[in-house]
Amino acid sequence: MFIGLLQKVLKGDRIIEGYVSGEGESTIIGLDGKQKIYQAQKGLEVEVKIGETMQWQAAPDSDLEVYEICFPPYADGRFENSN
Repeated sequence: MFIGLLQKVLKGDRIIEGYVSGEGESTIIGLDGKQKIYQAQKGLEVEVKIGETMQWQAAPDSDLEVYEICFPPYADGRFENSN
């Protein structure tokens, strides 16, 4: 089972996390500390705001494929890794 890095968004205008294939889920921890869990499924796109924390987790024996779009384009210092 793959568990992605727990990443806090530090800067940028817009971050979009999206699903391509496989089984798993995306967890977004809001500014209020509440978790939202999204099951990986066709058409899933989640916008992550500055200050929120995000993480993808694949189901056992699944090759989860996801994408990330950053506006403006990714630059070092945009995320803080927590694990």
